Order: sequence, then structure tokens, then C-alpha cells
Amino acid sequence: MAEADAAAHADGQEATGKRRFRLPRFPSLFRLPSLPRIPFMPVIGALPTTCAAMAALIIALFVWRNDVVRLLPQTALFYKMAGLDVNLRGLAFKDLKITNETVDGKPVLVIEGMIVGQTRKPVELPRLRFSVRDAQGAEIYAWNAVLEQPVLKPGERAFFKSRLASPPPEGRNIDVRFFNKHDLTGGRA
Repeated sequence: MAEADAAAHADGQEATGKRRFRLPRFPSLFRLPSLPRIPFMPVIGALPTTCAAMAALIIALFVWRNDVVRLLPQTALFYKMAGLDVNLRGLAFKDLKITNETVDGKPVLVIEGMIVGQTRKPVELPRLRFSVRDAQGAEIYAWNAVLEQPVLKPGERAFFKSRLASPPPEGRNIDVRFFNKHDLTGGRA
């Protein structure tokens, strides 16, 4: 009889004639298929790594902001809104002074100051552009000046001085900046 029970058990039936299901096969019938792994989705255990990567990205965007703006000029507004300066030329104006003098009975506007190199390599000095603006901000008169020194070495300073005889009486503000390609295309050379 033991052989019959063993044979019935092997067929999945008991001696009483009832069919018995094997439990190891049962879970495999109802198991949901595993989803494929998405390559760019982080694994939950990789959260610290993801946070470290994001922190490194933020630090890189801060440190190399000049390079980022050089590659993607539209990001300059983002940095300005964040309160970070972006200086692509590596030059800065310091100690600007605007005074009025009288020469032969005529008024003369005198603008002087320094340009300081802020990079680790020599920088070519562009022309300077001066403009007089009225109370509404409209440009009344503008002129350019070429500096005597063509290149500024790291940490070096270049002095400049420009004069405008008989400045417009409606002028309220003076702008001093570097000449750029937009000045050429706008016909303001």
C-alpha cells in the first residue's frame, strides 16, 4: 500500500482520489512580472550619490559661470537674478571720476578712471565707449576712445582719461563701457 501512496503522491493525488496542488508552483502563477529597469531612473539606495552629484553640479555652475555664460549667453540673466556677477572680459572699471572744467570760457566734461585686469592671463584692451544720456535714459551723444596700452597683464591697471568739450546741457548721466560688436552693427562706431 505504501507503494500506491507514493505513486499517488507523485501524481499529485492522495489515496482518496483528490488532486493535491504543489505550493512551489502556485506563487509562480500569480507573481507579477518584474518591470524593466529604466537606465536613467535612480535606484532608491543611490539617493546619497544623486544628492552628491547635484551638489557637484551646483558648485560647478557657480565656479565656472563665466564659461557657462560664454557657451550659453541666455544664462546670464539667471546669474544676474541670483545676484552673481559674470565678467566675460576679465576687466573692471575702478575709481571713476567725472568732473567739469572750464577751458577758454567753455565747459569741458572730464571722465577718468582705472581699468583693472581680473584674469590670470593677459587681456587685450578694447576701445572705450562714453555716452551722455538725458533724464529719460536716451543717448544724446556718444564717443569712443582708444587706450594707449593695448594689453593688460594679470593684476595690472590701466589709467584712462577722456574729455568732451561743450557737453549737451540736457545730459544727466554718463555711461562708460567697453566697445562691443553691437556698436558696430548699430552704426555707432
